[in-house]
Amino acid sequence: MSIRTDIRDTLALAAPIAASQVSDMLTLAVDLIMVGSLGTLPLAAVTLAGTSSTMVLLFGVGFTIAMTPEIATRIARGDTPGAAAVVRTGSHLAMLIALGLVGALLAVSPWLEVLGAPADVTSLAIPYFRWYVLSFLFRLGFGVLKQTSEALGNSRMPMMIAIAANLLNVLFNWIFIYGNLGMPAMGAEGAGFATFLSRVCAVGIGYVVWRRSEFFAPLRARITNVLSRRERMALLLSGASIGLQITLEVAAFAVGGLMVGWLGAVPLAAHQVALNLASITFMGALGLSSAATVRVASAAGSGNMHHVRRAAHVAIGIIMAFELITSLGFIVLRHQLPLLYSQDPLVLALASQLLIYAAAFQLFDGLQVVGMGILRGLNDTRVPAIMAFVAYIMLCIPLGYLIAFPLGQGAHGIWIGYVIGLTIASIGYLLRYRTITNKGSA
Repeated sequence: MSIRTDIRDTLALAAPIAASQVSDMLTLAVDLIMVGSLGTLPLAAVTLAGTSSTMVLLFGVGFTIAMTPEIATRIARGDTPGAAAVVRTGSHLAMLIALGLVGALLAVSPWLEVLGAPADVTSLAIPYFRWYVLSFLFRLGFGVLKQTSEALGNSRMPMMIAIAANLLNVLFNWIFIYGNLGMPAMGAEGAGFATFLSRVCAVGIGYVVWRRSEFFAPLRARITNVLSRRERMALLLSGASIGLQITLEVAAFAVGGLMVGWLGAVPLAAHQVALNLASITFMGALGLSSAATVRVASAAGSGNMHHVRRAAHVAIGIIMAFELITSLGFIVLRHQLPLLYSQDPLVLALASQLLIYAAAFQLFDGLQVVGMGILRGLNDTRVPAIMAFVAYIMLCIPLGYLIAFPLGQGAHGIWIGYVIGLTIASIGYLLRYRTITNKGSA
């Protein structure tokens, strides 16, 4: 195939994945927006419940992501029974992990006050928290189908289900938050119940597609197979490593936001504006990362190291071009973009300055997430998890604190810490990729 064909196929796989990721991110955002009309307390309650539990969900999602390279590699080798065994075993592991995480979160739900929120906020947060956490069972269930479909090269089907689930979430929110169609007005709890129902529907739709679609017929015919004990442990460790990588990066940004909050309301608002804008562009990079995982795993399954490098280099080239464009956009529009969020001149001034740092780390953020995707495609997850710990926990957070407070740079210091952490992670992942591929060709 030509490079142009490689680029086209990678983008065709990446774009629906990115849309699916955005759709997933919108679930909590929709809850916040629709609850916001009820007042400050319900909004604060949903924010507290969502932000305190989503990191646990992301850790669990890592166990479904681990299925993707395993399935893609086996399909490339012509090992359909092996791929079916990954689907069955991975679904069992994902559900066991989900039950453990959900059980632990529900057990601690009566003690949300330890997070420091006022009692009236906490009392409203707990009912939402419980429904939202219960929805994790179905989010991971849908994740099994999503990752299986993407591993087989079909990223549009899970995207369409994710969009449908989000539309249902809007409808269910309208019904249960405000008490429409004869239902009781549940307020903030209604938003949690709506999210739970929408994710149940996503799994229901996905199950119908799995049972009836000819696309999945070869896997359905072999679904009685299971992985060996050694392979199950390898899949479990890979999922834990991927979940840890995701959690460490999210934790670094969450702790950074906490530290910015110590500086006051204006720095925190400006920080949220800049971070939200950077998060939007990150969804594109995340979609490309998942596409890189599938294409690299398929190439690795064929045993052709040249194809592995080509798939990796195409993904790296695309992300560099994409992030250079977004960096330029942040610099040129740094005074205009924050106007979408606030009219406060102090917030706008600081947000425009922080967007310069966002522009600076765009390239490294894209390279680290795509580098991570490439390494997952090569079934290398444990060493990258260690690299993530060094970059985000040992460097990003401490350096951000040092520059922000002892050195007196305020919110700027936190963002300089982000730039350093993402730069180190991207360099580490790409060097790791080079080491593995050099050994493979030796």
